[in-house]
Amino acid sequence: MLTLVRDGASDRLLEEHIRALAEETKDMHPFVELADASELHDPSKLSEVGVAAAGAGEIERQPYKQDRLAILASSDPVENLANMYKATSLYFRADVRVFRDFKSAVEWLGISELEKEIN
Repeated sequence: MLTLVRDGASDRLLEEHIRALAEETKDMHPFVELADASELHDPSKLSEVGVAAAGAGEIERQPYKQDRLAILASSDPVENLANMYKATSLYFRADVRVFRDFKSAVEWLGISELEKEIN
């Protein structure tokens, strides 16, 4: 699954997305996702509290322990928010990692063969 996070993203939109994604993918396991926030340059509508709450919303995705998420961050502030999401969603996914490099993210997810199609 590829999720694009761009300018205009907000706590409310992130929480709604997590709920919808959980419902749509509840029977897809193992679930591998790339959350690409490389084009998120204005994270001002996202807060640490809101991002952490959205990460906790991953609980709706059970069973969950084989699921992986790579978050691709565009800047230090976005990386900090991504790490907040990681801290809470790790309770519900086998592994979550934050990257600044697209190639490293797709390699870690094991989807290198899709790199050109995604990028």
